[in-house]
Amino acid sequence: MMDYGSVFNTLKVGMESMETISNILHKPETNNEILLIGNTKDKISFVNSKIKFLGEGNRLIIERGAEFKNATLNFNGNYSLIIIGRSNHGATMSVNVWNDNTFFLGRNYSFNGLARFILSEQKNLFIGHDNMFSSGIVVRLADPHLIYDGTTRKRINSTKSVYLGDHIWIGQDVMILKGVEVGTGSILGAKSLVTKSLPSNVSAAGSPARVVRKNVFWARPSVHAYTEIETADSQKFPDLRFVYTPKGSTEKHFAKIEEELNTATSVEEKTDILTPYLDVTSKNRFFLPVPPEKKKTFLERIFRKGGKG
Repeated sequence: MMDYGSVFNTLKVGMESMETISNILHKPETNNEILLIGNTKDKISFVNSKIKFLGEGNRLIIERGAEFKNATLNFNGNYSLIIIGRSNHGATMSVNVWNDNTFFLGRNYSFNGLARFILSEQKNLFIGHDNMFSSGIVVRLADPHLIYDGTTRKRINSTKSVYLGDHIWIGQDVMILKGVEVGTGSILGAKSLVTKSLPSNVSAAGSPARVVRKNVFWARPSVHAYTEIETADSQKFPDLRFVYTPKGSTEKHFAKIEEELNTATSVEEKTDILTPYLDVTSKNRFFLPVPPEKKKTFLERIFRKGGKG
């Protein structure tokens, strides 16, 4: 029989430890931390935004110069870490972390509407610098309900971390699911469902998303109000600043970050692992190469020719 007294006490403890903060300079009264880092001359804008703590041992780190608008940062459990870098664009997002989650958002991001980041089951969401988010974007690390094999009764839907590199354009209503890695410089087309990892400098679209063009890059200026002269001037980009290569990149860089986070035993250790990533050390730090094309077998070539005939 269910112990309703125990359940009530658990709920009571949760209610007593709940705290909502709408002033970023306010120090939490619960056993949680808000740390401001960076240049003390830079201000933090926190408009119509709030932080919710339910639990203990959580840490929020914000780099001065960050701007928030209609943002909600929800710590729903214990010992999670959120790190957010500076940008002169407002961060309009809802972040939900639970127990032992880590959320990292680098510098110079922009949001054109609310983005929802949903972390689960002690996994991590890492997002690099200079990423452009349209509206209606969702990133989630879990399904989130349990699915089992009918014969073995073993769980088959494990939760997995997501890693997004630098300078990625994420279009309207894109959903990114568990286990995905996206290399620096890529474009995720509107309404794409991203279920598999994507390399650098590609355009991907569809449900599920697939690469529709390789060797492309994008730039931030919006064409909505362009004059005829500006349209003409935009026909050729002046340099290769947004073309990424293996030079200076580290092989399996995302896997190494994941391993370090998974072996860390405290929020302090995770802080030491991630805060250096606020400083760019290499243009190509999160480069992911295009996988080599799989050679078709003799039978596949024959059937393909036969289909064309």
